[in-house]
Amino acid sequence: MTAPLQTLELPEPLAGQSLGAAPCSASLPPVLDVCCSARAMWFDAQDSRAMFVDKRTETIVREDMTRKDGTPWRGWTMNIKPDVEADFRNLPFPSDSFFHVVFDPPHAAFGESSYMAKQYGTLRGQDWRDLIRRGFAECFRVLRPGGTLIFKWNEQDIPVREILALTPEKPLYGHKSGKQAKTHWVAFLKPNVRNQPRDE
Repeated sequence: MTAPLQTLELPEPLAGQSLGAAPCSASLPPVLDVCCSARAMWFDAQDSRAMFVDKRTETIVREDMTRKDGTPWRGWTMNIKPDVEADFRNLPFPSDSFFHVVFDPPHAAFGESSYMAKQYGTLRGQDWRDLIRRGFAECFRVLRPGGTLIFKWNEQDIPVREILALTPEKPLYGHKSGKQAKTHWVAFLKPNVRNQPRDE
């Protein structure tokens, strides 16, 4: 069961922060979610250990009165309210700032007006290789050496092997989930450059 959506107030050091004003790392929590949407996968959508980032702030209301199978329902309301509005390709944080980063980018070319696109974003009209490559690069830039990155991807349109080829970082392990086992959770460890070189 999905936890009810909650409203999150901006942390005091970041209230009213503009995209160009990077906070000092001393004021940052240990965890960063770079495309949080409505924080549906979080046990606590107001977890103070995390910084929530998305490129939009909006409320989406779906008012359909029937499901696909014809049964009635009452629709839903999704509140997207990040702590900081920013594009995951250009994060307004110093390098080596977070111990743990969550990267769950758009994974399919949904129609831009569809509810799936409104919920998860869309790859339609974008160079998805450049989008994901730059997203990976930014996530690893703000991740501390020895920190972990959790990457989530659904293979609806693009196999995960093509996505993992877009970063030079070596994944540690992964897990498949979902009814058709198309959703992949992949863990990475940022090397400590002094004793753990990246794969060439």
